[in-house]
Amino acid sequence: MSAADRQPALQPAVFLDRDGTLIDNDGDLGDPEQIQILPGVAQALQILLKHDLLLFVVTNQGGVARGKYSEDAVVQTHARLEHMLCEQVGAPKVISEYYFCPFHPQASVEKYRGEHEWRKPAPGMLFAAALAHAIDLEKSWMVGDQERDVVAGAAAQCRTILISSDREQAAASVGDFVEKDLLHAARRITTPVVDSAVIGSVALHARRSDILSDAVFKETIKSMAHALAQRTGIQLLQLDFHATKVNATVAGGEVIALGFATELRRDTDRWWRSHRAPESPWGSF
Repeated sequence: MSAADRQPALQPAVFLDRDGTLIDNDGDLGDPEQIQILPGVAQALQILLKHDLLLFVVTNQGGVARGKYSEDAVVQTHARLEHMLCEQVGAPKVISEYYFCPFHPQASVEKYRGEHEWRKPAPGMLFAAALAHAIDLEKSWMVGDQERDVVAGAAAQCRTILISSDREQAAASVGDFVEKDLLHAARRITTPVVDSAVIGSVALHARRSDILSDAVFKETIKSMAHALAQRTGIQLLQLDFHATKVNATVAGGEVIALGFATELRRDTDRWWRSHRAPESPWGSF
């Protein structure tokens, strides 16, 4: 057996930012008791693990450099986070390894003062994980809520997803995709690539301009669309809302898309008539 034959097969992975992606925190956090896992995170991680993706946390921890807490506190916080994730996900292990960078160029603690190859937007943590765990970076993903996350992922040749609901931030991002939360990102990551020749798109046009400004109705359309996709086995690729129409894009071509939209129209029409008004919310296709 040659040396090449003995090399471990490279595996795809998902690199995850911590604060604002997994947990609800937009500042420094070094207290394990303050961890609040964001909604949808457990389901997202279940999806990723089901697809045999290794998961890694890569996080800047400038709070260490600013003297707010120690490296040991970060380790304890990650141990507590892993315990909580295991309970919510229902798995003995969720994150393969936690990487963090305690350095910062304006550190108040001298030994942590300066730039470092691990500090995002540098890709050092991703390279370290790839080396230690035989990761195929070109088949991996980086997901985070800050531009430095997607810049780090791109520098490591990963595909990238920015978590954001801010249109200006999304428009300016270098990320490959923008999703509103980790659950949507997980669905994006695990959706098979479909040939554009077999993609179909169809629009449902609202009867009045104010109908799609109804937030409850919009959420109802989303949930019904995903339920319909699951029930029928149709792959829903995208659901886009505009001022007066909803575009549904599915795998399978235009005929499949038309059938999907017809069923979605029927389901949502029934809900609207029960909860809002006796007339249909939709005009023609």
